Amino acid sequence: MLFVKDIELLLSEAASLDKERECLLSSKENLSTLHGIPVIIKDNICTSDMPTTVGALALKGAESGFDAEIARRLRSAGAIIIGKANMHEFSGLADKNIPDGWSCLGGQVLNANSGSAHPGMSSSGSACAAALGLAAATIGTETTWSIISPSMHQSVVGFRPTRGLCSNSGIVPISTTFDTPGPICRSVEDVAAMLEVISKGNNNFCELGAFKIEGARAGTTLNHGSELNSKDSAHVVRHFTSFVFGKLRDLGCVVVYGDVVSDKLLSSDRTFYKHCSTIGEVGNPLLQDHYFVNSCEFKDGIGEILSKFAQIPSGVHDLKSLIEFNEQHPDALDPLTPTQKIMLECSGTGGLADPNYRPYLDRLLTFSEDIVSRIFSSDNLDFLITSVTGPEWPLIYELAMLSGYPTISIPLGKHPSSSSYSAYKNFTNHPGVGYSLILIGKPGDDHKLLCYAKQIEDILKTNQ
Repeated sequence: MLFVKDIELLLSEAASLDKERECLLSSKENLSTLHGIPVIIKDNICTSDMPTTVGALALKGAESGFDAEIARRLRSAGAIIIGKANMHEFSGLADKNIPDGWSCLGGQVLNANSGSAHPGMSSSGSACAAALGLAAATIGTETTWSIISPSMHQSVVGFRPTRGLCSNSGIVPISTTFDTPGPICRSVEDVAAMLEVISKGNNNFCELGAFKIEGARAGTTLNHGSELNSKDSAHVVRHFTSFVFGKLRDLGCVVVYGDVVSDKLLSSDRTFYKHCSTIGEVGNPLLQDHYFVNSCEFKDGIGEILSKFAQIPSGVHDLKSLIEFNEQHPDALDPLTPTQKIMLECSGTGGLADPNYRPYLDRLLTFSEDIVSRIFSSDNLDFLITSVTGPEWPLIYELAMLSGYPTISIPLGKHPSSSSYSAYKNFTNHPGVGYSLILIGKPGDDHKLLCYAKQIEDILKTNQ
């Protein structure tokens, strides 16, 4: 945790909500499911009553003086925000080599399942808090993998909503295009309750019986043959395959087997990435474009939000002053990798005015949406189901993330004891670390995806 509210203030807030609850119940008014519920949010989400530091020394003691839109929605529903979770400093934009989950102010986030194991990416503190039960529910944010990754590693349920369903207003950004907040909890039911409150519009996400998985069409995306040969992933693939072709079919789901991310998806008349002859070759240039777009948006976005803060003791106000502060304070940087390479690269772009920014963004959005929509339409799929078997994430996940498709992780199991696990970013793929089912739905199908996930979660718990 980077900040925990004073216990007396929390008790006073809880007492006030108790009185409010009595009045509402006596007048037979409906109560939010989050009324009086303790919640922890990631420390890039601004709050009027707590510092917002993103884990950086340069923002130590920084006060925004306002609530982010999702924080406002939580308070309006009667939730008690008890503190701010540690996170990968600046959501990973300080340096490429900083361990995931490390920040100057909070140190290293540990994996709730195994302290020496990889905790997941920038929302790892939120996932750890959820896994340990420090609060009933938590909020993370994601640009690329930052909700789903730590949820998977720490055996909790993480949900990345359809892009735009939840407001980014008042969140310290990486990318104004790709960032989204989302809930991380111990159950699908809790995730649905959180999403119902923080999302825009009047949604009934808590009605988890509204859509049945029976008759739904699910596409699988694991390349079983090659991944069965990996020392770290064979048991994950076997467990995944056993579930998909066993229990999932028992639920009445129609499983469409095959490599759904295939070369046939590359149309000969495509405008972008014409130099790529296979779908696999697209991955690296796609991520390079994504990195450039994020760099441009961060350069302008960080200055815009810092200009709204009520107080920043260090005096930093934009990316240039942030870099200068770090240069003048070596203790602000990770002692193992004392550079700020990513920030320097962001500074080297022209921001939103960079002549390459709009063309790169357009081809990212156009290409990824074209591929993913054709994956769904080619076999009339309702959702995709996959898993992650190592540090490399499936291309379909990257494409769905770029396209803004809703995604949920559901704990499937934990890595067994083995002496053959490989290291990744100074962490081991340690026995006990979680792995998950990952479901990807169509844009706007958040409610349907939650319903499917609840039915899958129920059958997994039945068979534990």
